[in-house]
Amino acid sequence: MKRRILVFISFAVVFAAIACHPPQLSLEDSGNLPLEDSSNLPPGTEASPPEIKPLPVVTREEYKAGITPGDHTQHMQGIAYCASDPDRIYMGQDVDNVWVSRDFGKNWFTLSNEGLYSPFVISIEVDPLDKNRVLAAVNCRKYDVINMPFQGIYLSKDGGITWEQTAKRGQLSAVRSSTHMLAYAPTSKNKDDGYATQWYVAFCEGEDHNSDDGFLSSGDGGENWKEIRKLPASTFGTWIRGIKVHTTDQQKVFLYGSAGLFRFEDATDSNGEVTKLSGGGGFPEGDVMGSLYQSPNGSVLIVAVVKKGIYESTNGGATWNVLYDWDKINYCYVNENHPNMIFAVPYLRSGEQIRISRDGGQTWYSPSDEDVVYRPGYDHDNWDTKLNGQFAYVLPDPRNENEVFMHNNSKNFRSDDGGKHWHYSDDGFNGTQHAAFNENQMFDPKNPDRFCYFMVDRGVQCTDSRGRWFYPNTVMPKKLGLGWKTVYGGALQPGKPVILACVGKGTTGKLLRSPDDGATWNIVRNANEKRWVVAFDLEDPNYCYQWRERSSDAGLTWKELPMPDNSIICGVSPSNGKILYAMDCEGTARKVWRSVDRGDTWKLAFETSWDLTFPGPSPQFVFQVDPKDPDIVYTSSTDGQITRWDVSKMPAKSKDLVFPGGAEDNFFINKLAIDPRYPDIMYALNMRANTGHKFFRTLDDGATWQNISSYISEGSENGLAVSPVTGEVFISGQNGSAVMLPPYLTKNTTYSIVPYSNNHLNTPYN
Repeated sequence: MKRRILVFISFAVVFAAIACHPPQLSLEDSGNLPLEDSSNLPPGTEASPPEIKPLPVVTREEYKAGITPGDHTQHMQGIAYCASDPDRIYMGQDVDNVWVSRDFGKNWFTLSNEGLYSPFVISIEVDPLDKNRVLAAVNCRKYDVINMPFQGIYLSKDGGITWEQTAKRGQLSAVRSSTHMLAYAPTSKNKDDGYATQWYVAFCEGEDHNSDDGFLSSGDGGENWKEIRKLPASTFGTWIRGIKVHTTDQQKVFLYGSAGLFRFEDATDSNGEVTKLSGGGGFPEGDVMGSLYQSPNGSVLIVAVVKKGIYESTNGGATWNVLYDWDKINYCYVNENHPNMIFAVPYLRSGEQIRISRDGGQTWYSPSDEDVVYRPGYDHDNWDTKLNGQFAYVLPDPRNENEVFMHNNSKNFRSDDGGKHWHYSDDGFNGTQHAAFNENQMFDPKNPDRFCYFMVDRGVQCTDSRGRWFYPNTVMPKKLGLGWKTVYGGALQPGKPVILACVGKGTTGKLLRSPDDGATWNIVRNANEKRWVVAFDLEDPNYCYQWRERSSDAGLTWKELPMPDNSIICGVSPSNGKILYAMDCEGTARKVWRSVDRGDTWKLAFETSWDLTFPGPSPQFVFQVDPKDPDIVYTSSTDGQITRWDVSKMPAKSKDLVFPGGAEDNFFINKLAIDPRYPDIMYALNMRANTGHKFFRTLDDGATWQNISSYISEGSENGLAVSPVTGEVFISGQNGSAVMLPPYLTKNTTYSIVPYSNNHLNTPYN
């Protein structure tokens, strides 16, 4: 039966539709679900391909303006265009995968990135002849230990749809700035092969001096790599920010970073001479960031030294002259085909604006703050209007000296008049994520128009328009004595404007309460604690719970409960708010207790032989209570999948739920969400990135699972919740948030009223 949407509103402005159609699920993927035999599913339920739309945080002003949304949250460490087709731009996100634009930055698309087994991109480069051939270097953050073994260099031959790891590395440092650590030799462009053959990459030791540093070479377009030499910080600096191959000699490679500018004279020789250019010939010592310009014959070099100025050599680096003396400079970028166009980017705390020269550095101008226009509804303060900072990346269009793209302070801009005026250029780029630990109560079960995103970095974002627009976060960290505004747990009081939120930095937070749907906030519990599960009793919403505490007045005052040692509240029954569960996540991480009297007394429900928390040092865990049966709960299983427990009688009975791909290395389900109205329908997320086994759905109570991973960007998806009103699935990661229709007929949906089309590419594209 073809599923219909009961409510539909058309809009004139939509995202640019993707050029490919999602593939149909195979019989193996769908699990051949016996839907006709199920009595616990609504009429019309079917295992058809999911329907997904982006659902970013949009201001009311932005929505009313009828423009394609985008937002400013994530930094891009690497940006590159294809020399043979500059319209194709790739951005490497510092925490989640690779993005692509096919129109020089006007519109942006997420990519499947399957096979890019760690999502933290530290640098990216695209082949000059083949726009679909892309190389990326990825590392891993300490908090994401499950992807640690998969750091290194990756190669894509289909524009980022799929990747192959071509060089493994140990721990790599994140260089928190714009980088250019991958480079090809211009003289190695081979038209017969269709790509450049000679490539190099440089990795630094980083501030911990324990990273897998090294200078590597590939002679076959990045297919195979050989380490040429180590790059110790004592010589080459803590931070290596970029390399560039000589325009006429593929054995000469420039390297630059915190220790200055170097040149390898015979790059593939491990004993080859290295010349330090900084500190001699008129070129000062200092940090070198941004990009190194070379003239076609390699004689003219232009580069910036941080807080000193821009320097030029006309004899291949033998001697240097000051091109522009500026003690606020951070980066310098030059249009490769129009070197008269030079862009000088200041550091963030300078408060200065970008400076631009159209005459090779003789004269300079800056746009006014009013000439840098970001999206309606944003503050338009220095963060929005000053083009500066540590992640600034200027990409001049080699075809037109007036056209330029720029990534800046997590936002994208374009100019078509040589940098005099700038406008936002991030349509489709959405990096915000709701990812609270337990998101069951981000919805008002009595009102489909009201829900909240409890977000990383952007705090509490509320909507009363069913997601058309969101009211901005009003939690002011400094005013409230908070370390930051990330929300780890939160809940809406049903039918009333009260919101509770655990806000802070790291894995702990203070408990805040808003009586007016997020307009104002007060701290009601000042200690920083692991308040991950925040929940109201849905039948008697005056009662609510978090950490080791209970409130009987909707969160105004709190009483500490006589909890078992080392435990925190890990679950509250949606159907009976007197029944609570607790886990000793900081003890053995193997015990779960149960209370049937609002936490006054506790009994051991079960004890496992395995650790119930996430891999590595994280004490977080998977725990869900069945929406209708308070005796059924779900935890992690011994092999990283899911175990269902029936605690109606002691000893508790357990049953393992098995997922497609569950036997792969480091597979671990870290998010489980259950449809509150139809608990036979569940959804799950795998902690591993980009394996092709990330996102799952079951329609038969976990007996079989559909793999629906190809419909999302698989990187660091960490948000998962099901609306108790519509059954819609709200999923998010650091590639943005999205809403997915349930596999049955429903109404009053967010999906039907937001005017966006899917901008995810999962098959080869033009």
